[in-house]
Amino acid sequence: MQQFGVVGLSVMGKNLALNVKNHGYSVSGFSIDKPEVDALAKYEGDKLKPTYTWEEFVNSLERPRKILVMIRAGEPVDQTLAKLEKLLDKGDIIIDGGNSNFHDTNRRVKALKEKGIHFIGMGVSGGEEGALNGPALMPGGDEEAYKEVAPILEAIAAKTPTGQACVGYIGPEGSGHYVKMVHNGIEYGIMQIICEIYDIMRNVGGYSNEEMSDIFAKWDQGALQSYLVEITSKVLKQKDTLTSDYVIDHILNEASYKGTGNWMLEDAIKLGVPITVIAEAVMARFMSKATFRDDPEPEKLPGKVPSDLVDKLAKALYLAMAVSYGQGFEQMTAAAKTYNWKLHYDTIAQNWEAGCIIRSAMLQDIKSAYRANPELQNLFKAPFFDKVKKEDIDALREVLKLATDAGIPTPTLSAALNYLESIFNPNLPQNLLQGQRDYFGAHTYLRNDREGVFHTEWYEEK
Repeated sequence: MQQFGVVGLSVMGKNLALNVKNHGYSVSGFSIDKPEVDALAKYEGDKLKPTYTWEEFVNSLERPRKILVMIRAGEPVDQTLAKLEKLLDKGDIIIDGGNSNFHDTNRRVKALKEKGIHFIGMGVSGGEEGALNGPALMPGGDEEAYKEVAPILEAIAAKTPTGQACVGYIGPEGSGHYVKMVHNGIEYGIMQIICEIYDIMRNVGGYSNEEMSDIFAKWDQGALQSYLVEITSKVLKQKDTLTSDYVIDHILNEASYKGTGNWMLEDAIKLGVPITVIAEAVMARFMSKATFRDDPEPEKLPGKVPSDLVDKLAKALYLAMAVSYGQGFEQMTAAAKTYNWKLHYDTIAQNWEAGCIIRSAMLQDIKSAYRANPELQNLFKAPFFDKVKKEDIDALREVLKLATDAGIPTPTLSAALNYLESIFNPNLPQNLLQGQRDYFGAHTYLRNDREGVFHTEWYEEK
């Protein structure tokens, strides 16, 4: 009997099954797509069993059965669960490792619990390479069931530089998929921030692709060390096979998206969380599809380029990345309060330290900040990040001025600065906004000098 099962054997499912096998656990694989099973069968052995029917798959597993579902989110997951629940016994465990909406996971946890089946919604990050060699895993749902599968998940997960597994119980219901949704939103933010830094570097600094690649590679050796900075260096220096140019210069500048960023914005609006950097990153992808490419390219008007441009860009990039992470953790904090989840933010940061797309050296400092203060309400209230803000905010301001003078759009860099300038400013002008609301709609307002709710009978001077 096999110790673990995987349903869905496309690239991610197949690689996760092989990862389980490579760590000494026996695994069965099944897919309704026979060629996918045939592809897995090439690795068949004592530790890996391909199966061709639902019944053969379920009957091949030891009890309590532990099944990972790796298929497209939405209706296909519900169809798969409907097939499985007819064949499973009470106490069996199903893990949904797809990018499911957390609302769907909440629903599935409750429905399967009524049938005595444990359900875990687990975010998986790291792409096909991570799936095979060590992904970051974000499991939420039934905690007792998690303890049953933890040894396998800890074995296959990526490991931090100190050897800790990038997996840990997130919380109840759909919290695991919620954290993965936030992970993807942070990813949107950091990718767009890097794109804007690149745009300033090439159009203000006048650097070549090779020079920019070297700059990003050097940054990746220091405080900015991260997967996204690393691959940016590699993308910039890749030569084209169809021309004598660089690939980057022939990629159409129109961004695609799959929807998890949208989900994060939807819940941020519901919760009232100002995730401005991530919102602008999502909008930037929309903007790239709305751009009029038949118009003449706008003239760039770079002014005097400062000799320390690269250093200023590095500081601006670091601070803006910190804001993207910070806004993600701010949303998770608000969600935990609203949905009655107890989330361990230091564990979440640790889960992201390796294996996932947003892995970076900064996450070690984020983990330390939440370990020092588990009730931290805003990342920039932590001493380390408060110091970063104070030291780097002038560089961010100067970079934005250079971009503005050159006519370069900077939606996420600007949002990062505006966030920091706003959230720590006790003198925002929304007192006027509340006065306007009370004037036209008698919406009332609070006062800064006494308790209570007030309304003014406004009048126009004659």
